[in-house]
Amino acid sequence: MRTLSLLAAMLVSFSSHAAWQLDNSQSALRFVTVKNSLVAETHSFKSLSGTWSDDGVVNVSIDVKSLDTLVPIRNERMLEHLFHATKFPISSATTRVDPNRGTKLAVGATTQQKAELKLTLLDQTQTVMVDLQLVKLADNKVLAHTQSPVLVNAATFKLDAGVAKLQEIAKLKTIELVVPTTFSVVFQH
Repeated sequence: MRTLSLLAAMLVSFSSHAAWQLDNSQSALRFVTVKNSLVAETHSFKSLSGTWSDDGVVNVSIDVKSLDTLVPIRNERMLEHLFHATKFPISSATTRVDPNRGTKLAVGATTQQKAELKLTLLDQTQTVMVDLQLVKLADNKVLAHTQSPVLVNAATFKLDAGVAKLQEIAKLKTIELVVPTTFSVVFQH
């Protein structure tokens, strides 16, 4: 009986310190590209994984090869010339979100928070500001999403040469370097 109580105490202790896990099936990362100054297209990454630790550190990994532009040849070109997916198969985002502002909310409650997001694309890491809204969906589920698009400048991540190559291949006049990006991620415990 004493062994069973000790085991139960250890399990409770472990679960209270276990990280919240990103639920890929309920999460989305989208970005918009604009070509020839008039044509905007929405793209996404279909495979995200991540954790939100009890101390508030959020780590999200993006499987670059899960890019979906709805055009297979465009996927191939972007993966090869822009994201260099063979060499850099994972992009990542890291931030800190006060766990009391999200995980400890009452079910149905929301809160907002500005956060510094460290975004790594290829071998470049930059910090961008994000306006987050957190929604407690259930006792074990929190939604975090952007309240407004994050404007990612391709040049600051040294992606401008890749953008120029894509522009040349597709025979386009322009492809904008500033890319509006949004995400909606669900963490479960």
